[in-house]
Amino acid sequence: MFISMVMYMAKTTIVLREDVYEVLKKKYGPRKMSEAINQILAEALLKGESMFGTMEKTSLKDLRDHRDRR
Repeated sequence: MFISMVMYMAKTTIVLREDVYEVLKKKYGPRKMSEAINQILAEALLKGESMFGTMEKTSLKDLRDHRDRR
């Protein structure tokens, strides 16, 4: 089975406060700023959109080895 995910990018202009811009520029650099903003916004806006990682973590101590089935 092959699953493909396609993401489209939209180019837009945003207006940032100067202090926010300076922090982004200093922390991520001018070339990585767009990627950082996308990641920050996705984490803030898309919470709960995916089922990935929603199950509680379980312990592996109760798992049996396939050799135990003899």
